[in-house]
Amino acid sequence: MKQDKPLSKDDLVKFFGLKPVENGDYRALSRVLKALGIRLVGGTTRWSVVWKAFGFAEVQTPERAAELRKALLDARATAELLGVDPSTLYRWSKGQVPIGMPPFPKAIDLSNGGANTRSQRWRRAEVLAWHCHRDFPIYARQSPVFGGLTPAE
Repeated sequence: MKQDKPLSKDDLVKFFGLKPVENGDYRALSRVLKALGIRLVGGTTRWSVVWKAFGFAEVQTPERAAELRKALLDARATAELLGVDPSTLYRWSKGQVPIGMPPFPKAIDLSNGGANTRSQRWRRAEVLAWHCHRDFPIYARQSPVFGGLTPAE
């Protein structure tokens, strides 16, 4: 899938790990897109817009771009990947990881600060890196707007 290929609503439902849409009900997707500040144009968007909503640059290395295009994992899928219960995953997210393990990857909040734990997602590459004691992948970030940084006093 190319970066400039338009993403349909169904592509976005799959990427964000939402329940498959039945009868054209995209309310869950609409809530996520609103929380992230993503507007659809003609019913579609592009990867660069989605990445920008997460603070990433439009241009990524091919390897990192492929990782960023993979569907986000909900708690159940992440727990299955690691062979644990979802409650263990939430405990790890709060810092109670097994001895000798680094901090668990930070959850991606699809609710923009809401208290709903069902809106938390993880990137597969980050979870696997944590599990295998490897460095987390580093994604290119957006450059700050000129004048957006103020010097420390």
